[in-house]
Amino acid sequence: MATPFQLRPPHEEHQSAFKQGFYRRENRAGVVEARVRPARPSDKAPLMSFIKDVWGGHDYIPKVWDAWLKDRSGEVFVVEANGVPVGMNRVRVLEDGSAWFEGARVHPDFRGRGLGSMLGENSMEVARKRGVKVFRLTSGSRNRPAHRQIARIGFGEVARFSVYEPRRGRKMKPKGDAELVGTASLATAARLLKGTREFELGKGVFWHDFTAAALTTGVVRSLLKEGAVWRSGEAIAVTRQGGEGEGALWEEICFVGGPPVEAMKLVGALLWRDIGARERWVFVPHGSPLIHSLRSAGFVRNFSMILFERRVANG
Repeated sequence: MATPFQLRPPHEEHQSAFKQGFYRRENRAGVVEARVRPARPSDKAPLMSFIKDVWGGHDYIPKVWDAWLKDRSGEVFVVEANGVPVGMNRVRVLEDGSAWFEGARVHPDFRGRGLGSMLGENSMEVARKRGVKVFRLTSGSRNRPAHRQIARIGFGEVARFSVYEPRRGRKMKPKGDAELVGTASLATAARLLKGTREFELGKGVFWHDFTAAALTTGVVRSLLKEGAVWRSGEAIAVTRQGGEGEGALWEEICFVGGPPVEAMKLVGALLWRDIGARERWVFVPHGSPLIHSLRSAGFVRNFSMILFERRVANG
């Protein structure tokens, strides 16, 4: 349903985007009709005209847009102002049955008018119709404007995480052994995971490609079949390969927890396998004793993020 709102003239520092032509008709004050609809291939040019400048030109959306439109596991939505695409987001259901919201972008000159909330409310409605009762998303720890918008649609912070990587130029050798946990050891894997401080601090999720899914019994069973769960003594880790766009390859330790000495043996054994990874990342919740161990081993923090969550009432 279209929603009218008042539009202010563009800020001076953002005039360049309007000069490209996609938003010329919005370049004056007036009543604007806004609506959310499914994305179309033709939305790419106007959206990328401003998204390409996000994060200093390093936004991942241009790399994944085409794949997202073809991917049946998720839905991409666009918010229009007077028929012109000025924002987008994506929603998909993850392996734990939760809905994940991602890729929320609104043109700088159209922010503060409720368009981000329109996208979020639409995604929640789409997820509810599928029977989903848990919604999650993440945001950079310093993106306070986004945090305020996320709070407006009813999400609350549940945990904070940082991603650590080996310091550039530092050569490391694998230390310790990692034992692959088989499907017959589901009970053992579940016990080790739930018994870690990291499981408690991180609200029981593991990360993959910047999405967080709960380590439910069903998810752990699938990870065991996948060959993604490893242990060293009482420490346990989940690994996957990831990436954004063609040619990108990350080796991710999506979860690691347990006694620091044994956990670091897992990190050393798993991150230096010869798989041709361009990036090697370890996801760790804030407050984990592993952070000190990682820093002592020559790891540095790449970035930090907040996990937000909302649950359906009485769900």
